[in-house]
Parts: sequence; C-alpha cells; structure tokens
Amino acid sequence: METSANAVRIFGGFNFMNPAETGQALRCILSLSALRFCRPRGTGCAYSRIMLNKTENLNARNDPLPVIPAVDFKMEVLESKQPVLVEFWAPWSRPCQVLDSVLQELASAFAGELKVVKVNADDSLDLSLWYEIQSVPTLLYFVQGNPCLRLVGTATKEAILAKLKPFSD
Repeated sequence: METSANAVRIFGGFNFMNPAETGQALRCILSLSALRFCRPRGTGCAYSRIMLNKTENLNARNDPLPVIPAVDFKMEVLESKQPVLVEFWAPWSRPCQVLDSVLQELASAFAGELKVVKVNADDSLDLSLWYEIQSVPTLLYFVQGNPCLRLVGTATKEAILAKLKPFSD
C-alpha cells in the first residue's frame, strides 16, 4: 500500500489517505470507544424491574409501621412510657425498604413491650439535624425519652435484638 505525501498519521498504525477518510475513521473509533462506557440498556433495565418487584413483594404486609410527623415526635417518642425504636428513613432509599420488613417483624414480636415508629428524614429536617442523621436508614433507641443507641444502615432482626438487649435488663 502506497502512501501519498499528504497522508495523515494518527493512532499508531492507521494511515489515512485524505482528511475525509481521517474524519470518518475517527468518528468510528470514538463511537466504538463510547460503547465501552455505556452498559447495554436491556439487561440493566430488566434487572432493576425484577429487583423492584421483588422488593415490593417483600414489603407487602398488613400492618405498616406508623410514620410520626415532627409535631408528634415529643408526644409519641420522648414522652412514651415504653421504649421506642425510631427509624429515620426516606421513601427513595432501597436499604430503608429492606429494613422495613425487619422492623415490622420486631414490632409484631414485641408488641406492648417495644414501640417501633418511623420518621421521614426528608420531611422532618429539624429532627434529622437535631439527632445528627447523616444517612438513612438510621435507628435510634429511646428509653424514657433519652436516645441510648444508634444503628446506621440495615441489620437483621437478631443483630438489632443483640444491640437492644443491654438496655432491656
């Protein structure tokens, strides 16, 4: 293959005869390199739909946990006679949705002994700032109106009970 005097050389071994061929090849190379950074849409979308349906089925229950607005927090949590486990959550958070079923199990297993409530961290910014909530889900355990324990993130029912045990004695 002969090259002319006005041949353009870019990208190592590629020789292009004129600027038009150079531009066309460059567009192809850039298009192919862009595909490496973009995942195929079909697989990711299908997987997220499966996970969405699975999470919704896991969270299906008869008796949802009460969501306490900021104005009722003092009466429902701080002045409560029984210990209260408060989840600071957000509706857009997947970990919060996962933890929801665990908290529902705790609420039904310890009905009358332990009160389990939720506070929307986005809607109650004053409470989130007061209790220094930096990520959701965050669990705060109140005994006689005092916060005694903080758990950040998801946990199993057994792990939560193990953390609460020293305060129940």
